[in-house]
Amino acid sequence: MGGHYEKDIFRQLQEVLERCDKLENKLDETKVKERAKTSIQINRLKAEHKAEVKELNERIGSLEKENEGLKKENQLLKDDNERMKRILNNDSTNSSLPPSTDQKGKSAAMYT
Repeated sequence: MGGHYEKDIFRQLQEVLERCDKLENKLDETKVKERAKTSIQINRLKAEHKAEVKELNERIGSLEKENEGLKKENQLLKDDNERMKRILNNDSTNSSLPPSTDQKGKSAAMYT
C-alpha cells in the first residue's frame, strides 16, 4: 500500500513541475512581447520627439528673424521720435526761427 501512495505523490509532483515549466515559458513569452511593445512605443515617442524638436527649431528661427526685424523697426522709430522732438523743441531761442513762430502758452520742455 505504501508504494502506491509514493507513486501517486511522485506523479502529482511531476504534474506540478510541468505546470510550473509551462507557466515559466508563458511568462518568458509575455516578457518578450512586452519588450517588443515597449520598444515600438519608445521608437514612436522618439520619432514624435524628433519631429517636435524640428518644428520648434523652425519656429525659433522664424521668431529670431521676426525679432531682428522688430529691433530694426524699433530703432528707426526711436530715431524718428528723437528727430521729431528736436523739431518740436525748436523756438526762437535755440534756432534761426523768428520769435513770432514761438508757440504761446506751451513750454518747449513739454516735448522732451
